[in-house]
Amino acid sequence: MLFAALTMGVAAQTTNAKETKCDTTIINSDNATLPIYPGGEQEMMKFLQKNIKYPEVAEKYGVEGRVIMSFIVDKNGKPKDITAKDCKLERFNTTKFNQEPASRQAQLKEQFALLFAKEGARIISKMPKWTPGTVDGKPANVSYSLPIKFSMPK
Repeated sequence: MLFAALTMGVAAQTTNAKETKCDTTIINSDNATLPIYPGGEQEMMKFLQKNIKYPEVAEKYGVEGRVIMSFIVDKNGKPKDITAKDCKLERFNTTKFNQEPASRQAQLKEQFALLFAKEGARIISKMPKWTPGTVDGKPANVSYSLPIKFSMPK
């Protein structure tokens, strides 16, 4: 099975979108094309904005973060094998957070990271079929990394 890799930076918020940045790297073939989200990157941003649900418990603590989701766009254009590769908490309400004991703070950090990862997986699994990537003109499985930023709702 041949894989191509694409890394795309997307800021997904419940209200305002940030710029989309795309870095593309194709591995193992000069005759490969990448999968395309229906309507392109702008439509994917709209889909993320419309469908991502900021976890309520994260809002209570003012938590913001980023999760890098990895998945395969298969030969039929369907996202599958969705995993969270990395989740970083970037900001939180220190006043509320510091009221918790240290052991609870550690539990909360893990809980928030897991919530962001689960939401990333949920939203990717809801995506419509993509135009599949190709190698030598034939549909191919493509590995895709999608960073998703979770920011406090405005």
